[in-house]
Amino acid sequence: MRLLGTWDLPGHGGPVYALACDEEKNTLFSGGADGIIAEWRCTSGKQARAVARTPGAIYTLHWVPEREHLYVGESSGTVYALDLAEKKLLRAVKAHESAVFGLGSHPSAAEGWSTGRDGKFLYWDLQEARPYAAVSVTPAGLRGFARAQESFFCAGRDGKLYQIARGQHHVSKSVVADPHFVFALQASPQETWIASGGKGGTLQLWTPDLELVWETPAHAYTLSALAWNPTGRILATGGRDRVIHLWDVEEQKKCLSLPGHVRSVNALLWLNAETLASAGDDGLIKIWHLEGLPV
Repeated sequence: MRLLGTWDLPGHGGPVYALACDEEKNTLFSGGADGIIAEWRCTSGKQARAVARTPGAIYTLHWVPEREHLYVGESSGTVYALDLAEKKLLRAVKAHESAVFGLGSHPSAAEGWSTGRDGKFLYWDLQEARPYAAVSVTPAGLRGFARAQESFFCAGRDGKLYQIARGQHHVSKSVVADPHFVFALQASPQETWIASGGKGGTLQLWTPDLELVWETPAHAYTLSALAWNPTGRILATGGRDRVIHLWDVEEQKKCLSLPGHVRSVNALLWLNAETLASAGDDGLIKIWHLEGLPV
């Protein structure tokens, strides 16, 4: 495995916290502290165009390809639904009491979900673009969430992982994952593993039953971002130590480190099996072109 080269995509006026991708059109979306939603061409590295702007910081983005809708989670707890094909705002919903950190949707059903600083997990009706049910998970608050094998897994600001069965309105299981704060959580493409990381900088791998199978020191400070490669074998982690690491989860070892950000890495997203996007507190989006990744 080796790095072929990088593109730097500057333009945001502050930290960048969120990335999303329209794979069909090779389009990357980004959002951050400046409230600007930018659109980039993944294959050309050209400068962005501004799609929209929100009053507060943007912490999460989610693209729904079937509808060509972009969902935007903002610091006030508002979720914006944008129809990019029609270039219009569909709805702005004050869904959470404070910042929205997680957004997602079902690949075939008109069902979506969100998590926020208020500690709630929300079910959404995507046809109406509004939430219809809530689960109060923890008063400490939530970061993001992951879905695997008909369950949701929420990252708690109290250091715990919480499991909610799909369609249920209560927590079915919780485990302690970090001594202080779980920042990042993501399920593998095959839904075999749940990866988590937090303030302690440790990478952990869990089964969908929340049984810990592997953990390793990953970052000197907070592990703040995770992204599974589409193959499901390579896992990217980013931290406040400004470094990105690539891990071979099958062999349980680090296989490549990617320094380059000058401040904390906040978001990671694989654009394809050999191209990784990252965003950080330095206001920069970097595109990493790789080859020789194990499959």
